[in-house]
Amino acid sequence: MTLLNPSAFYLLLASLLVLLLHFLRARERRRSVSALFLWEGLPGDPQSRAARIRQQIDPLLLLQLATLLALVAALAQPAWRTRTASLSGLAIVLDGSASMRTVTEDGSTRYDHAIGEALTLLGRAPADATAIVQLSSHPTILARPDRDAQDLSDILRASEPTWYGDGDADTLVALLGSLGGTSRFERVVVLSDRTVAELPTAFESILVTGGENLALTGFSVRENPDGAGVSALVAAVNDTDAYQDATIRIDDRENQTTLAVLIEPGAAETFVIPFPNSTGTLFTATLDPGDDFPADNRRYFALDRALDVRVHWIGSENRYLMAALDAVAPVRLVDAPADADLTVVHSARAPASLAGTILLVHGGIEDLLVQVETRPTETVAVVEPDHSILRGVDPTVFRIREAPTASLPASAVVVLESAGIPLLVTYEDPVRSVVYIAPSILDTNLPVTIDFPLLIRNVVSGIVRLPSELSYRSADIGEAISLAGRGAVEQLYDPDENSVGLPPGITTFRPAEPGFYTLVTDRGAFAIAANVSAGESSSPAASDVTGPPVVVGRDTVEYLPLWPALAALAILLLLVEAYVHVGRRRLMGRAQ
Repeated sequence: MTLLNPSAFYLLLASLLVLLLHFLRARERRRSVSALFLWEGLPGDPQSRAARIRQQIDPLLLLQLATLLALVAALAQPAWRTRTASLSGLAIVLDGSASMRTVTEDGSTRYDHAIGEALTLLGRAPADATAIVQLSSHPTILARPDRDAQDLSDILRASEPTWYGDGDADTLVALLGSLGGTSRFERVVVLSDRTVAELPTAFESILVTGGENLALTGFSVRENPDGAGVSALVAAVNDTDAYQDATIRIDDRENQTTLAVLIEPGAAETFVIPFPNSTGTLFTATLDPGDDFPADNRRYFALDRALDVRVHWIGSENRYLMAALDAVAPVRLVDAPADADLTVVHSARAPASLAGTILLVHGGIEDLLVQVETRPTETVAVVEPDHSILRGVDPTVFRIREAPTASLPASAVVVLESAGIPLLVTYEDPVRSVVYIAPSILDTNLPVTIDFPLLIRNVVSGIVRLPSELSYRSADIGEAISLAGRGAVEQLYDPDENSVGLPPGITTFRPAEPGFYTLVTDRGAFAIAANVSAGESSSPAASDVTGPPVVVGRDTVEYLPLWPALAALAILLLLVEAYVHVGRRRLMGRAQ
């Protein structure tokens, strides 16, 4: 304890005045009696010196001196000296991923517990500047270091977890860099339900756990080859310590099928579920019973349907080329190039003004690509094996008897050639995209190979969205989803059928919640399924759980004022002194 105004004790000299007034006060009082002879000859009352001294001490005097002492002590401003830890900079990182929505044993979520830990940090080690960051695959700055300290608690309590996946250490470091760099913060504390990989060693972690989970981690649907219904692939994980009896239900908004399963503790299993009576394209898989993280008990999948390809044809017909196009998607012939998705030029020369996507087969374009003489070819050589137009294609099966040489633009990319003769070429400029196949179809074995339709598919897939042959997966929340290949975008609706504002010319969007989004274009309406990331369905291992970090930082001296208590004591003593004084006067009045 220390005194902030010790000179106030000079006022104790006023106690001398109190003592002087006390001893100068008259102590004997004259009283009327009937006679004095009754006391004559009696010896005086023997008293010890101590007794005489006690007679001189009046309780009122003690109360007055105590009141004076309390007042002087209050004026001296005594204060209790304490030391608290404070920081020049503190960064609180809250895990805002979907798994933080998991409900714990006390009924609150992991995110609620993280906020409680954050509030404790604010009170335990106040900082000159505090930043609050919400970490996920799409992190957000909740509070910059220039925010008022009084607002931080309100900002924390008002925040909510997202549906996004986990963030990573590199993203966090980059985000802190935008706030002045990690060196600005003496402490960086990460509050999460899992250990963030490759976190800098100077960062501290507090793991927030609780709740058990039985989850669907994967769901996809593919049409049966015979056209009778579909088959569903479902992946489930039991992140509990007990066997779980569960039911997987799949519906397509018209029909449904179920499968009862038994999953071992900690096991991940995959199930193939036939759905022969399905006739829909929107599928929902549901896992029962519910658990502490219901968000991953339901997953969504949308079967892409093929768009008809609008084709403008220039030159002679070729049934083999048309059959390859029909094998990829329904073809609708149009009269004008402006109305077409693809312009096919077969055994003809197109005008130089032709624009858009062009498939040029054994033909040319004026002033751009001109065929010259035809020469016999040798073995087909692959010049660009990683080119996207060869995806899934084996060029070694191609046999070509002869092909014309051609004058090509300087920026053209030769994909296949034979002894210097370009066989397959791609070219792009600001107004057109060209795929050039040099030989005549009849001078090759392309009509009898399975790779020819795949080659045409790769051409068409760049202009319209086609159902995938191999990849049957839905988008994760926060993942960039391409809107290309479905036509001109007119509107996008979220799972609650609310319109999602899209800037003009946008080609991708990122879903922010699970469910079916509806994309409306001039080619029709398309469903896009979005799901919680599978990584949000697993909990941290028990060995990863650590306790709160040790508070570090500089010590700050604070003083807790004690004078209000002493002032209250002085007032109380004054009241007691007044009460005793009034009581004594009443007794003396009755004695007279």
